[in-house]
Amino acid sequence: MATERGSRVGNRERIVEASLALFNERGVRSVTTNHIAAHLEISPGNLYYHFRNKEEIIREIFPRVAETAAGAIDLPKGRPISADDVGRYHLAGIRNLWEFRFFYRDLSELTARDALLAQWCNELREGLLSDFEALLRRLRRQGLMRVHDPDLELHRVAVNAVIVWTNWVNFFTAAHPTAEIAPGDILEGALQSFLTIAPFLDDAFAADVRAVILGRKPEGQRAATA
Repeated sequence: MATERGSRVGNRERIVEASLALFNERGVRSVTTNHIAAHLEISPGNLYYHFRNKEEIIREIFPRVAETAAGAIDLPKGRPISADDVGRYHLAGIRNLWEFRFFYRDLSELTARDALLAQWCNELREGLLSDFEALLRRLRRQGLMRVHDPDLELHRVAVNAVIVWTNWVNFFTAAHPTAEIAPGDILEGALQSFLTIAPFLDDAFAADVRAVILGRKPEGQRAATA
């Protein structure tokens, strides 16, 4: 009995992993449940035992998207935020965009078809905005960010950064419909998102963050006292 249950759990995970790979490669619209079953060499009935349709599979994938996206910004406690921290936040975002690129590419279509998924996405978006704004407020208190009206401008800067980050894959694929998106294209999206906040940062600190994103060793990490 335990072996049978383990097999069912294993098949469920195999379906999720195969679906993720096919969605990333071909797009959700081009992949059917029959394609997924054929890819795994299982019967459609076996797949339907676990998931009735693609929407249920996507709902199963979403917590993984949300967990890695929400975990990208992990503000340190008891010490100032460094350029290395901010660079790593962007790199974590890159990994999330790449691993779940189908989700960001097809987001509007997915949420239009599934009201529950749309609600989850809105909650995730609000959480990302809150985390990013908290990051910017910390940087301002450390003397590394300058804005004229913090109460208004920090929120707007955070909104701009999140808009660019969450919509980059969709923008790229629309601009290059025949090109297969590559990791370097995702990196470009991270840089574009960073450039929405870079003009407000201390110049040397911004240069160090950019160096981390591009994989170079920062020249003299700057982190003012908290």
